[in-house]
Amino acid sequence: MKTSKLLIAALFCLTLITSCSDDDDNPAPVNEVELITDVVLTFTNTANAMDVVTLSNNAPDGQEGTFNNTISGPFTAGATYRLSLAITNESEAPDIDDILNDDIIPEADEHFFVYAVNGIGLTMTRDAGDVDGPDGTKLGVNTTWVAGAASTGNVNITLIHEPVTVDDSNPFGIATGGEEDFNITFVNVTIQ
Repeated sequence: MKTSKLLIAALFCLTLITSCSDDDDNPAPVNEVELITDVVLTFTNTANAMDVVTLSNNAPDGQEGTFNNTISGPFTAGATYRLSLAITNESEAPDIDDILNDDIIPEADEHFFVYAVNGIGLTMTRDAGDVDGPDGTKLGVNTTWVAGAASTGNVNITLIHEPVTVDDSNPFGIATGGEEDFNITFVNVTIQ
């Protein structure tokens, strides 16, 4: 009798253990954080295609590591510029990942660009044909910039991932919450 009770208890425990699975065959999907090594802002004068200002950020270990910012030259006072963005992962060159076109724009409802200037007379607008971002706002990929009077200052670009709120009524953009994919400030940008 004792043996049969032990056998029944053992079978019960075995059944209980095999029915309680961790379901390891279906783990939750992992959204890898993209490594962003290069962010390049190329401003092209709408009246003179030879007048190009490039602000480049290179961070070989990603935006959390060390970085190198370069500025190609001054803006021309009174000129209007169209901005072209390039956001890439060049850590495994020649296989360069185009993060802007492969990840940010297709997931525009989860991203928002915020710009800022300090001490320099640059203004901007988000173009009518800009990519639709969160809540129908303009993402900030397609922008036009106007250089005012001669001045020197800083230009900042921040990419917010999954912001809580966004506002494009201020052309530079305002966002609350979310995480910064990058936050880059270029210092000593000039208008001549």
